[in-house]
Amino acid sequence: MRRELPDGSYLSDIVAARDHRKRTDPTVVRVIEYTLDDPGRPQHPAPYRLITTILDHEATPATELAALYNERWEIETTLDELKTHQRGPAQVLRSRSPEGVEQEVWGHLLVHHAIRSLMHTAAQDTDTDPDRLSFTRSLRLVRRQVTAQAAFSP
Repeated sequence: MRRELPDGSYLSDIVAARDHRKRTDPTVVRVIEYTLDDPGRPQHPAPYRLITTILDHEATPATELAALYNERWEIETTLDELKTHQRGPAQVLRSRSPEGVEQEVWGHLLVHHAIRSLMHTAAQDTDTDPDRLSFTRSLRLVRRQVTAQAAFSP
């Protein structure tokens, strides 16, 4: 640790793996250590360590960076929901024309939006953060409610 900053983060040096023995040209980084509460495990908050080259603690406080980093992962979660759970693993788009592919992608996006909208409504009804609801469980519930799958290819 080089020095601690007023917001609880600290400056440190890192070197590329190939340079670790030489200790040449270290990069100065800011380390932010924080925990996130996991409602599924309230007795065991999850510890995180964010390493960034954003060094100015006044312009970007540690709490702000930690919150933004958590939000950044929400897009990754959304892509996982679409690609892995909704569409299914190893499933390819079935359309054979560019227009059909576009239509199929829009269809997947609309279904995702509809499920997320239902989740949002359910979360509001129970005063819960929508991020705390399981997309996979919601998708299974919706699939059980659909009486018949589409009988045609897009």
